[in-house]
Amino acid sequence: VKIYYAAIESGDYYEGWASQLQEQAKKQGAGFDVGYAEKSVETQDAQVKSAVSDGCNVFLCGLVSADIATEIKAAAEDVPIVFINQAPADEQLEKDRYIYVASDEYMAGQYQAEYILEKLGSKDEINVAILKGPKGASGTVGRTNGLKQTLKASGKKINYVFEDNADWSEETAKEMMGMFLKTGRTVDCVVANNDDMAGGAVTAFEEAGTDLDSVLFLGVDASANGCQAIADGRMDFTVYQPMSDQISAAVLAAQRLAEGKPIGDIEGASKDGKYILVPFEKVDASNVKQYM
Repeated sequence: VKIYYAAIESGDYYEGWASQLQEQAKKQGAGFDVGYAEKSVETQDAQVKSAVSDGCNVFLCGLVSADIATEIKAAAEDVPIVFINQAPADEQLEKDRYIYVASDEYMAGQYQAEYILEKLGSKDEINVAILKGPKGASGTVGRTNGLKQTLKASGKKINYVFEDNADWSEETAKEMMGMFLKTGRTVDCVVANNDDMAGGAVTAFEEAGTDLDSVLFLGVDASANGCQAIADGRMDFTVYQPMSDQISAAVLAAQRLAEGKPIGDIEGASKDGKYILVPFEKVDASNVKQYM
């Protein structure tokens, strides 16, 4: 089995994925190669075509953009693809041929909402600020929907006092929250689609001299900084995305597809054979030490 990982861009994050994917592929006796598209659709297309001619028989692919799945499938010819890092539209997936491996993004937002409802259960009305990732990114959409639908189902009056895309950036989130605080509106919780943005919000509140204890700060990722902030009492909650579980599931699925076998018995596989979803884990002050 020859696996090719078509990655979104170089840099610590995706290179970290590549080295763990390679390690896992090696354990399973599969060949492994990687190309970084540097966020260019043309580059990704060319890398995929070149990998096909080099004899690659299954792709792991982080799409540069969710809406280029059709082009990438065409470039891959008949070679099966395991999508990771960025979800294509459901209709682009096909049982045991084009699949997506990830954590269930909706669940991350649901867990954030459950924490808010548990901590602020005595309030009939909750003021929420949301810091979102890039428009249209699968993490942004899933996490925000999970949060909003779970809060809505509580029957409480939920006021969204602020909502904008800080695009995963700590600095942008800090600027946005700094401006929001100048409006003098009250907020009970700041919910971010990732830990970096939650951290930026915390810093903005600290710089404005606002009491952190009166506001809940929630992120996603259980990043090193996010966990440290929880341990220090500056942040309240995050969600751990078990990357190593996603990586072993992705490589195992890739091997199955390359051999023309189904993925149905892999843990987390959906009934329709198009997804493998690895559960998230809740992290707060009570268990943060085990994630550090």
